[in-house]
Amino acid sequence: MISIEDILSGDFSKYPLEAQEYMRKYTDKLREKIKEELAKELADRMLKDVDKSNETFMTILTEILDNGCKGFNKMSTRTLLNMYLEKKSQEDFFDLLENIKV
Repeated sequence: MISIEDILSGDFSKYPLEAQEYMRKYTDKLREKIKEELAKELADRMLKDVDKSNETFMTILTEILDNGCKGFNKMSTRTLLNMYLEKKSQEDFFDLLENIKV
């Protein structure tokens, strides 16, 4: 059985080569899906706030610029998942896992 900890850490060395390849592909797709969801959530939040008031939009934009934007590609899978779970539910995460096709 595949461990979620192994997927998060990216350490697949204890698995057979065929399983390692599958896990790499699965992890890549998982990362991409999480990044898409996080970007969509932030964009939706910003667009919704722009409609409410320019001040709220500017606050969010200033927060992003002040805190820097490291970029999702440089983040670990664990960090991406933590960010995802701060914004979404565990049920959303399980749905995401089920919908990934390798």
